[in-house]
Amino acid sequence: MRLPFAINCYRHRSLPVSAQRVINWYAEAQPADAKARVVLLPTPGLTVFATLPQGPVRGLHVMGDVLYAVGGGALYRVTSGAAVTFVGNIDGTGAVSIADNGTQLIVVEPVSRKAWVATETSFQQITDAAFELPVGVDVLDGYAAFVKADSTEFFLSAINDALTYDALDFASAEGSPDNIVAIKRVGRELWLFGENTTEIWSNVGAADFPFLRVSGAFVERGCAAAFSVATGGGTVFWLGDDKVIYAADGFKPKRISTHAIEQAIAGYARIDDARGWYYEQEGHQFFVLVFPDAGETWVYDLTTGAWHERESEGYDTWRCACGVAFATGIIGGDVRDGRLYRVDTVLYDDAGEEVRRSVTGTTMHAEQRMLRFSGLEAEMESGTGLAYGQGVEPYVWLQKSDDGGRTFGNERWATLGRQGVYRTRVRWNRLGAARNRVFRISMSDPVRTALIAADFSVDAPAGTNAG
Repeated sequence: MRLPFAINCYRHRSLPVSAQRVINWYAEAQPADAKARVVLLPTPGLTVFATLPQGPVRGLHVMGDVLYAVGGGALYRVTSGAAVTFVGNIDGTGAVSIADNGTQLIVVEPVSRKAWVATETSFQQITDAAFELPVGVDVLDGYAAFVKADSTEFFLSAINDALTYDALDFASAEGSPDNIVAIKRVGRELWLFGENTTEIWSNVGAADFPFLRVSGAFVERGCAAAFSVATGGGTVFWLGDDKVIYAADGFKPKRISTHAIEQAIAGYARIDDARGWYYEQEGHQFFVLVFPDAGETWVYDLTTGAWHERESEGYDTWRCACGVAFATGIIGGDVRDGRLYRVDTVLYDDAGEEVRRSVTGTTMHAEQRMLRFSGLEAEMESGTGLAYGQGVEPYVWLQKSDDGGRTFGNERWATLGRQGVYRTRVRWNRLGAARNRVFRISMSDPVRTALIAADFSVDAPAGTNAG
């Protein structure tokens, strides 16, 4: 009996309903004539691109052909050749909001409520008398648009000049009196995310104030974490005030999280620290949402509509809490130190640290009849062992649970095959009997593979009933 095993995270609060988890694998759809319609591939590995003198990495942004990175208490300029130059000091220790108007980079630190402007030759704090206390920034049509702290207001810089302000260049969210927590440019519009609602504004070129709320563009959904907001794939993503994850469908919030993910988020002690970012790689479009306090990273693939989790050894979360496209690749910043990583699909470890990958399948059952499992064969790409070091003879291991995925038994190991031994079969025999069985397949060797499908040898003894 051939099954696709699991391709999506759906670990329900009631585990007997579903215990599915996909950790450090992601799903990829295949043509109709392929061996399987959907396979699991290892998530990308990491290699160090550059190291900032200070960490953690608090924010990344590309302006022109230069990567700007806030690490620890400083802003750095990083070239495509990985040369790192100090630019200036930045207050605080948490995430920062960064934007640019083409020639000026603007950095907002939301706790101190200060902002700085950097160019190729200068760096200075914004001190204009009309400058308000900001908590976020983005740029549209040359205007730097800032969220004013603890208010319904946003305000603008002079066009193409983020150091100059007019006390009259401000506006208030009109549809609802809730405070604005984040601002994000989405295409040709500014989205103002409030605590309970969201408004969309556009540049109409008015003389007194250039922006006006788009008629009818009002979203009855707010934002629970300012830094969860990310754009990409022609849309915007955010963690809603109702602890649901959304992507915009036009001006409508489209729910993309599942009940199982929403149950998990509801159990987190803190969610306002969530950080979201987006990247595209080999045709996949990933929205990454990191919960630092909860120790969880959820990743949504727009290409398949499937969720998976990412973890780095010793981190709980994936170590890349922010990232950008730069230097013909994807660069991620370490949530603990100053390392910048290249996210690489042909690497299978995290800068020398092993990555443990596991997939927990669906519950095998036959309406409470006893099932006898004589064998399980995982069809995987084999024979990809390394020439030396960990992975010369890579292994995968199988565990089983008969209590709905609450606990798992001992590991049973099987080889994935040394280099060139392509006919290696990954199989386990004599797996016992159960009325409800959940299997988990894991590996940690840094080798290329793919989990294509699982073939089960199962017998249901005649006349065996529940009880």
